[in-house]
Amino acid sequence: MKAVLRYFILLAALLIPITFSSLKQRFPMVLGITLGVTLAYWGMYFWMKKKGKKMGDQE
Repeated sequence: MKAVLRYFILLAALLIPITFSSLKQRFPMVLGITLGVTLAYWGMYFWMKKKGKKMGDQE
């Protein structure tokens, strides 16, 4: 549950300034930020989780 909260906080921190900006073409930027944050955050989350399990098995 903490991971989901962190994800949404990170996403909001990057999207809120774009939302209130005066750019005319916001949609491609919002879509790119959303996809980039999603892939990077969850990819790193699951990679670290997998790495943590391997480290625990070696002990």
